[in-house]
Amino acid sequence: MTQSNRLSKLVKATSKFPKGLRSTLWSKAFGRVVPMVGTANIRYLEVDADHVKVRIENQRSMQNHIKGVHAAAMALLAETATGFLTGLHVPDERILLIKTLHIDYLKVASGGLTATATLSAEQQQFILEHEKGELLIPVTVIDDAGNEPIQCQMLWAWLPKRKK
Repeated sequence: MTQSNRLSKLVKATSKFPKGLRSTLWSKAFGRVVPMVGTANIRYLEVDADHVKVRIENQRSMQNHIKGVHAAAMALLAETATGFLTGLHVPDERILLIKTLHIDYLKVASGGLTATATLSAEQQQFILEHEKGELLIPVTVIDDAGNEPIQCQMLWAWLPKRKK
């Protein structure tokens, strides 16, 4: 990762751990920072400077009235993937906020869902070079049948933290 913040240091420190242990550590750590992520039991499958892959199971607490993953849980999954990835690149002296999320629901999801957010080298450099800015962070969400039940646009913004 081109820059260092607390989140990127955690990812780097755990990079040599076995995959299952890394996933558990990331999931628990971020679930404490963002309690809703922990409540939804979102699992971090892959994390590096270029992409983040997270998963949510079709569990009872996240279901809608037709026993599929609830629309809000789908949005949370996409927001989590894009936010974590963007957060890897935003320095600690800035604050990261989602500005806009747009989701088109295309079909009923089958089973659990996996979201993958990606950032190009150019986008990573843009974040690093701009004290204040915003970017659309690409994300795809795939269900267990291989379908894309939603299409998303997540606009993330960052700005300097106020001095106390």
